[in-house]
Amino acid sequence: MKRIEMNDLKQLMKETTLKLRSAEDNTEINAIAENMIRTVIGTEFASLWVFSKDTATLVRERNDASTNKISMLGQHGVLAKCFFTLSSGIYNYLASEKEYLPAVDNPDNIRIKSKIIVPVIDGDRFLGMVTAYSSILNIKNFTQDDLDILEALIPFLINVIYTMYPEMKTEELEDVYISERLIEESKTMVKKVVEIQKGQDNTESRDATINFLANTVHDIRTPANSLYGFLELLEDQLDDARLLQYIQNAKESAHFINDLTTSILDRISSQRERSKAKPVQLNPSKFFADIAETFSANMYNKEIIFNIYIDPLLPKEITIEDVMLKRVLMNLLNNAYKFTPAKESVTLSIQYDQRNGKLKIAVTDTGIGIAKEKQEEIFKAFTQAEEDTGLNYGGTGLGLAICAEYVHELGGELKLKSRLEEGSSFYFSLPVEADGTESMFMPLSGSFIHLGIFLNRNNRASSQNLGQYLLKMGVQKDQISVLRNIKNLPSDTTHIICYQKQLTDEIVSFAKKRKLPLMIIEEDFLSLSGNEQKDYTIVSQYSYYANALHKFIADSKPMRILVADDDKINVELIKAILRDEFCKIDIAMNGEETLRMMKNAVKEEYPYDLVYLDKHMPVISGSEVIRQFREYEKKKNRKRVFAVSISGDDNKEDKGGEMFDIFVGKPFNKKAIKETIALAKSTS
Repeated sequence: MKRIEMNDLKQLMKETTLKLRSAEDNTEINAIAENMIRTVIGTEFASLWVFSKDTATLVRERNDASTNKISMLGQHGVLAKCFFTLSSGIYNYLASEKEYLPAVDNPDNIRIKSKIIVPVIDGDRFLGMVTAYSSILNIKNFTQDDLDILEALIPFLINVIYTMYPEMKTEELEDVYISERLIEESKTMVKKVVEIQKGQDNTESRDATINFLANTVHDIRTPANSLYGFLELLEDQLDDARLLQYIQNAKESAHFINDLTTSILDRISSQRERSKAKPVQLNPSKFFADIAETFSANMYNKEIIFNIYIDPLLPKEITIEDVMLKRVLMNLLNNAYKFTPAKESVTLSIQYDQRNGKLKIAVTDTGIGIAKEKQEEIFKAFTQAEEDTGLNYGGTGLGLAICAEYVHELGGELKLKSRLEEGSSFYFSLPVEADGTESMFMPLSGSFIHLGIFLNRNNRASSQNLGQYLLKMGVQKDQISVLRNIKNLPSDTTHIICYQKQLTDEIVSFAKKRKLPLMIIEEDFLSLSGNEQKDYTIVSQYSYYANALHKFIADSKPMRILVADDDKINVELIKAILRDEFCKIDIAMNGEETLRMMKNAVKEEYPYDLVYLDKHMPVISGSEVIRQFREYEKKKNRKRVFAVSISGDDNKEDKGGEMFDIFVGKPFNKKAIKETIALAKSTS
């Protein structure tokens, strides 16, 4: 419909005001108001809904056969969404909206095409909703300008509502004549509408392209929604926890397609996306992992090495605008996937700068790269690096332009480093609000850790990602041994990590015999059955595995044991007996050294679980050592260490005798030593 000219608008508002002043009932007032809305917006239909607070119902003053009352109690639909959020909205494909509910969103029961919705609010008082809409017989694609014009009508419509329902007026309005307010608001409204119309962009040459793209993107929605439905059916047929996780990731992708098409439709319909985005509090590792893992299966199928690095020092909770950030990352990862050939790599890196509270985000690939002279152009809408890019790889060239805009709105700048035939890195920094100071993971401090990692040259990219996690979690470089053969495994190894293609029965048997925790990094997607996980932990190199890695190390600390005896033969015998136990053994040769080591272990937050102590030690006797340490435990309010006397003297009258938990005689008996291990574990 043709837009209204200024003189016609002035005449319309003059006539509308006169008619409202002489109207006999609310039905007539409503008809006059709705006609004014239709004419100003240039659309086929309009509705003015007034909110009845007593019944929580939206009421439309009509005498026709359509639905004229809609209860908002527990209601759903697009209108209800705008009602509960008190937000405006443009819906050019109303029936395609996920929330669309015909009874609420199409009460006239027409072949509806599009609708705009605006709440009517006077100060802090919610009065109702106003809508303008079109059918497929007279299609109108609403724009931001239409929404701005409709919002400009709100002050006038507030007074229309007060005319129909004088009881809704506030005390301040009691002495003000509504008719006079209508005249004043009509003049103000005319000025606002004219200003908005002056700013409208009527570039007709662009409309044909935009409409074509809008229709194309709209047609994507139907198969995406069908895909989601089929995935839900498949989900009901599966029991395997890992397969269910991948189904969840696939559903997330289908859901994202629906969200993405909505955003693109808004853009290519010449609408400026309303700034409804609000920061939300979220778990950052789960947020970023869910995004990344939607690409895991496709990366594997294309034989791309996919690394996901999410900084372990990220706060447990952050506040950030999640919708736009998710769209940026999905677009960047999808581009990396498209433009990276088999055997190459894609990496999502999320770093946290604690000093300035910023996220440093990068999507890096070793794909085809972008020529230097093309790098600025690709951030323009509908532009790709090469003319045949769309033919070879698909896409419209719209994604990076949207990404750059979103990153800018989030407070950053999307940048690019790239070399032709070497790959690309898209990166940006964003301010983020940390909710508290606690990090995702506690540091893995302590000298007890010694990791043996079995890999080969094909695991280089993935192992670098693994190493980055370990170092950031607190593991030192000298606590990591990279191995090819079980024969080279250091004797003080506490944990074994093995890439799938390096795994042998010998490694599994050795870990089981020595009671060493074993983690296997799956290289072939879903190739390791869930039934095989009894003796070891499985993670996929295509997944976010930091949680499992930290738990694998932190929850599997070896039992810490101190053997304090000046007789080296006794020491070696105890070490030999404990050879197959998952434990770390320290040695002390005199009482002074023993007491110092026990106190230091407490200070390091890795105290001894078990101490074998000869009462007749040089410098300080074992009896005096245990007496002083029991006092130290009480002073520090620490758990009592399990102390074993290995003096062969169980005389309770002896000084310090009551401080020990058990006595083991010499020569040592393997069974007796093993029993002390069991007893110490039972008291831990």
